[in-house]
Amino acid sequence: MIGNASQSVAGAAGESCGSIPGVRSLVMADGPAGLRLNQMYTRDKKGIHPIGQTMPAGISDFLPSIAQKLMNLGTNKKPKGTVYYQYCTAIPIGTAIAQSWNPQVGKVCGDVVGGEMEIFGVDLWLAPAFNIHKSPLCGRNFEYYSEDPLLSGAFGAALTEGVQMHPGKGVTIKHFCVNNQETNRYQTNSMVNERALREIYLKGFEICVTRAKPKALMTSYNLLNGTHTAEHKGILKTILREEWGFDGLVMTDWVVRGLHDKKSIHRTTQTAPAIAAGNDLFMPGDSGNYKQLLAALKGKHKEFSVSREDVALCAARLVDLVHTFSQHILAR
Repeated sequence: MIGNASQSVAGAAGESCGSIPGVRSLVMADGPAGLRLNQMYTRDKKGIHPIGQTMPAGISDFLPSIAQKLMNLGTNKKPKGTVYYQYCTAIPIGTAIAQSWNPQVGKVCGDVVGGEMEIFGVDLWLAPAFNIHKSPLCGRNFEYYSEDPLLSGAFGAALTEGVQMHPGKGVTIKHFCVNNQETNRYQTNSMVNERALREIYLKGFEICVTRAKPKALMTSYNLLNGTHTAEHKGILKTILREEWGFDGLVMTDWVVRGLHDKKSIHRTTQTAPAIAAGNDLFMPGDSGNYKQLLAALKGKHKEFSVSREDVALCAARLVDLVHTFSQHILAR
């Protein structure tokens, strides 16, 4: 049901389902230091065709082969026809923004991104990310704000406010939660007691959610105390929605079902338990996700079950966000 990459904006990371009559797809573009799109593309009757890759040369080589294939990173073939350009502003990395100690700087950066989302037709920015700087060896520390959850939350909220000043545009805060290392990030199991979880690893998310009301949230690859975060009812339903009042869209990180090490003692994230936990959107999704969900819904899956109400709630949150964004676009 869901595309591997955007069919509407060259280089965007993906789209929500676009096959339901009256419900357009949501276009999502990655970050973190501004929108990450292809700078050049061509267009014909079949659609858009990105030129080059959205990732800097060499970085995509570190991705698992299945991720490179599914994420449709682009082509370097000689372009045919008219070449179109879309250059995005590179804002400072998260750590640099936080070092200003001035949330207004973050809000201005968010405003820049929100303005370019309007220009290029992006609905959701897959940022900001504000996991904790637990170790200097974490490969994505540049993307996160600080080792201080208060500082992280304040700047995450500031960027959220800057982007969402633009009606019909939203952020996707990530990676929820305890995603503090890149090594074995797909199967690592973060063991955390409740006090540390709430006071350190969740506090930044809580500040951003309660202050700025982000439109979407992305779960992480890792497990939390033995349960994949994408399937964790305790953090998604109890804490995020019931305690903090989050009413936006929750999505998985990309290709969570396919990125699996057969040597791992943990299974990969599964569709039915994620939906049952309140994870609304499986990205990028495939026929396997659909078949598993359908079997679980009919009570024919040996391991997983899900109710019609669970599926309806997830679908309703997606449709609600699409209609909310569309109303703002029509108003302009």
